[in-house]
Formats: sequence, structure tokens, C-alpha cells
Amino acid sequence: MTKRKFRRAGLWTTAVLALAVAACQTLPRIRTEMAPGADLARYHTYDYFEKPSTDRRGYMTITTRNIEDAIDREMSQRGLVRSSSNPDLKINFHIAQHDRVESRPGPSVGVGYGWGWRSRFGYDFMYGRDIETVTEGMLTIDLVDRAKNALVWSGSASRTLDSKVLDQPRRAIDQAVKLIFDKYPATPAGANASSGTGSAT
Repeated sequence: MTKRKFRRAGLWTTAVLALAVAACQTLPRIRTEMAPGADLARYHTYDYFEKPSTDRRGYMTITTRNIEDAIDREMSQRGLVRSSSNPDLKINFHIAQHDRVESRPGPSVGVGYGWGWRSRFGYDFMYGRDIETVTEGMLTIDLVDRAKNALVWSGSASRTLDSKVLDQPRRAIDQAVKLIFDKYPATPAGANASSGTGSAT
């Protein structure tokens, strides 16, 4: 086999492996639900329930602070103000995780060399299946009408807790919260004005 063919085989192997890795780097899966007849545009203030499940007994954790900071940014963009005095909405959030068995295809390469009338070199690309146990985490955010004590909107983000997520938890939280609120049906503050200005020009 010529050097050129070896080079092509190496490039093909690299491409297959790159595609396999890219397939694993997926965004969190987002799910949302809104109560029938709910009008989220009527809410203007919010605060949090005390002692979320992400806290430890007697103190606030860094995880709780990171989640609240991310939610505060999203709520502020939508014109809502955090207030401890009879807020329109109370927000609760929690994180859950579970293990699951996952089967995924994986590329493998077979190489052989044989002697005969002519020396022959052969290679082949095959797909097998790898079985592994992965841990999946889910962040859920609930918005509750304080006066009615009723859930009006809920969003969740779930993804595999790989080393990238565990090594950079704040970035993972920021991304998950943003993607959840991207599905929030109420228009962010200033969006109507911006869209109106754009249409007029």
C-alpha cells in the first residue's frame, strides 16, 4: 500500500472519530410546561422559595447562588424585578440525577497484512456498540403564582454529567438556565420596541 493510501486511511479514521465525538457533545434537552390559561405577561416581580434542595442545612451553597444569579439575569431581561415584598411569582428549583445504561455506536479499525502471490495490505472500518453507565442530571425551575399558590410555568434541562460539566459547573448552569428561558413565552423587556424600530427602518 502506498504512502498516499496510508495517509487517506489515517484521515478517514480521524474524520470518523471526530464525528463520533461531536455527536456526544449535545446541548441539554429542554422541556417546558405552562398552566392552561396562564398569562405570564401579567407578572412583574418575583422572589425565591426559602431553602431549595440545592442548599445544605443552615447555609446557601455555591450551586444555589449560581442558579439564582443565572435566573436573575433571565428575569431581568424580561422586565421582572426581584422583590421580597409580596412578589407576583415565587420561584423554586431543584436538581436531580440518575444513572442509566447507554449503548452507543463506536468506530473500530481492522488492519491486516498477508503474504501470497502478491503482498497485500488491507484495512476495514467497522462499527460496534459500547455499553456504559452514565449519570444524567436535570435542573428544573418552577414559577408559582404567589397569590394563588399554583404553578404557572415550569422548565427543565437534562444532560449527561460528563467531565466538562463537572469541571465547569457554573458555565453548565448558565447554559441550562438560558436555554430554559429561551422557551419562556413572555417577551423580554425591550424586544417589542427593538422589533418595532427595525420594521420602521
